[in-house]
Amino acid sequence: MPRVSATHPPDGGFPGRGRSRTRRAVATMAAAALLWWILAGSAALLEPLALLAILLAGGASLLLPAGRPLPLRLRALPALLGLFLRSSFVGGLDVARRALDPRLPIEPGFMTYRVDLAHGPPLTLFMAVISLLPGTLSIRLEGRLLTLHVLDRDADTRAALITLERHIRAAFRDPRDHRDKRNGQTA
Repeated sequence: MPRVSATHPPDGGFPGRGRSRTRRAVATMAAAALLWWILAGSAALLEPLALLAILLAGGASLLLPAGRPLPLRLRALPALLGLFLRSSFVGGLDVARRALDPRLPIEPGFMTYRVDLAHGPPLTLFMAVISLLPGTLSIRLEGRLLTLHVLDRDADTRAALITLERHIRAAFRDPRDHRDKRNGQTA
């Protein structure tokens, strides 16, 4: 009798896929309530708008199809969060300095960057974080080529993008790596 791995179901599906829709809705409502509590405080949880938002989040999880589970590596998340906070703070100071300088020293422009992250959550997070950092904005993704708007064409934005991509790659399991190992190839 073949051995069945506890981490990968024999049908090739994803672990946890069999979880009931009701449990998923309850978990979504709990996550929405936790997020609301973090953002607005415990007293705000009893507001009608909060209750409506929490119920709608649970209802949406019943109506929308279940996606693939996020292939996160939790050990890498603190480093990614630290990079984001540090970059946001330093970038915010830089943008404030430029805005307050009477000469307004900016050289706006566009640049392209070739991304090697897997499509899905890793790439989406990469583009969202870029847009949250001061001085950069994701404009368009065509295949693997990302177009960005930057405040300073002379800044070393490419090095910052490489560092961010490396941290996001460390935080997610890339399904391409697993596929390459099964085919006997090295990535």
